[in-house]
Amino acid sequence: MKKIAMLIVIFFFGFIFFALLKTPAAVALNLANPYLPKDLQIGKASGSIWQGRIMQLRYQDEQINNLNWDISGWALFTGQLTGSIKFGDPRQTSELSGRSDFSYGLLDQVVALNDATLRLSVARAMQRLQLPLPINAKGRVIVELDEYLSGAPYCDALKGEIASPNIDVQGLSGWFSVGPLSGKLSCKSGDIAVLVDPENRLGLAADATLKANMDFKVAGYIKPEASLPKEVHDAAKFLGRADSNGRYPLNF
Repeated sequence: MKKIAMLIVIFFFGFIFFALLKTPAAVALNLANPYLPKDLQIGKASGSIWQGRIMQLRYQDEQINNLNWDISGWALFTGQLTGSIKFGDPRQTSELSGRSDFSYGLLDQVVALNDATLRLSVARAMQRLQLPLPINAKGRVIVELDEYLSGAPYCDALKGEIASPNIDVQGLSGWFSVGPLSGKLSCKSGDIAVLVDPENRLGLAADATLKANMDFKVAGYIKPEASLPKEVHDAAKFLGRADSNGRYPLNF
């Protein structure tokens, strides 16, 4: 009798597991729809909940194309949801694209990212910032994370780099290049911190911090190269008086 009961239990859980394994992604999304944000727009889905694809996601004016995921079902038995995702076309500079390995603790609800890359346009990134001067710029921002661990308000651990291979700025006489910019990413008391490498044509050296409620603060200075257009040097004067080394303060 005990053997029969055991076989029934094994059959029952095996049936559930393989039923979930074959569940189409579209069916799973329909079931989850009442629990998703109302302004999240989800395009056509294909594949299963473990290996699938969504043609398009749109949320708060941000759009992701060709989202693909691969999730390990066996990791659920350890209390972890693990897998990898990739999205977008890295050849399209105006499109959000990237990839990452991830894990999510079902009990502690901690998100961890490893070997993650995010690519976005400079214009898209600048839309999220309140700069002291209006600037039209184009180029590409690349964020590479070696390690990320979620926490309050944003992180418990963070190690990576943010960089732009080249930034073009629109001036009165047309577009000109300010060259590459890069900075190291870290986590400071839950805030996201960026330490900008001062080796750049703007002579920009800054310590930027993203605090709770999207409160973005920057402290540092700039000292543009003499070869940059006159309008760059004129704009720098609006930041305040230069110090004895010709550096203009940057605080906003």
